[in-house]
Amino acid sequence: MAGAGSGVREVDLSGRVTTAGFWNCHVHLTESVWSGRSRAALSAMQAAIDDMMLSRGFVTVVDLGSHPRTTNALARRIETGQLRGPTIITAGIGIRPWRGIPFYTRIIVPWFMRWMLPTPLTGFGARLVVASQLRNGARVVKLFTGAYVTPERVKPMREAVARAAVDQAHRRGVRVFAHPSNREGTAIALGAGVDALAHVPDDTYGTAALLAEAARRGVRTVPTLHMFASTVRTDADYLGPIHAALGDFLRQGGKVLFGTDVGYMAERDTRPEFEAMADSGMGVDHLLGSLTSEPAAFFADQERGAVEVGHHADLTILDTRSQHPTPSDFSRIYATFRQGRMIWPATIE
Repeated sequence: MAGAGSGVREVDLSGRVTTAGFWNCHVHLTESVWSGRSRAALSAMQAAIDDMMLSRGFVTVVDLGSHPRTTNALARRIETGQLRGPTIITAGIGIRPWRGIPFYTRIIVPWFMRWMLPTPLTGFGARLVVASQLRNGARVVKLFTGAYVTPERVKPMREAVARAAVDQAHRRGVRVFAHPSNREGTAIALGAGVDALAHVPDDTYGTAALLAEAARRGVRTVPTLHMFASTVRTDADYLGPIHAALGDFLRQGGKVLFGTDVGYMAERDTRPEFEAMADSGMGVDHLLGSLTSEPAAFFADQERGAVEVGHHADLTILDTRSQHPTPSDFSRIYATFRQGRMIWPATIE
């Protein structure tokens, strides 16, 4: 990848497919591995970054919910060269409905720490929360417009609260993601003016018209299809309507951002997500766009998302020489580059 005598390291890619660096627009940096400080902890962090992100080709990740102190410290270690890693865009702690902490959050967050989870009751409170999060390093906002307070019951966020949060974020030029869950959560998200849905609603009843409206308005969707199969159920009665909802969204011209919900979902392998997206009607070109050009456009990042002169040399090298990759080929990564530097693997023989 460099001319002889240039003083720049050469890497023989042997005709493998080169794409713009991949984005994962839904991750969580909440695992205990991210909070260590010792040399051994840094080694464990690097192994986790490699496994979760770099070996999957991700050069930019969007963290949609973690403790800002932990995530900001991780980002600093990457930016100062202590660790090899991607660009991290974080939402800080997701904003829940009043008395609407999801049941799965209650399982992992001790009761005496739940005060840290923002659950504003009023629009004024929502504005204060968003302003505080942006001061603490958040570059996106995450709203739970529909939160599963039990496995069967979704608690909606008040639309006035959601709208106030979105208004505050948009005044600062910040994008807003919504976790919708069902019809009501999706309607509140659209009524509030969010920019992206962090998932396809898994309770799809009554959402077809809303998703069509989202597509017409340019609201992006992060499918996270395999997360539903990995953490909820695998039967066709549950997954079939979710895949069909994404297909309908695509047919209405909807734009997709790739994301897996890794960090909440334990599984790292991206192949099942690519295959599920393809099953929902996404072709190879659309899949590649969801990984590269679509997120760059969504975040108005004019230096990423394409392999062009003048862009950052953020590159993902697929471990295939075919000029017609299959969906699963996007999960087979040979090397990952950030700003022209190979950040994974550490060496290539």
